[in-house]
Amino acid sequence: MNSAVVYALWGYEAENSDELSFREGDTITILRRGDKEEPSWWWSSLFGREGFVPYNLLGLFPRVRPAL
Repeated sequence: MNSAVVYALWGYEAENSDELSFREGDTITILRRGDKEEPSWWWSSLFGREGFVPYNLLGLFPRVRPAL
């Protein structure tokens, strides 16, 4: 779906060496969704790097903030 491309709805700072840090709005390519052991972490690619990202911070469309 969506050519495996999703958007970061919030930023995340990696806590382990196999995770990716990303900022809100980054375009992330999903390479493999979670498995039985780690269903909430997806193997992904960002700027030529690969690592796990928490799927609950991702969306099919960029986050839209309300105008003030």
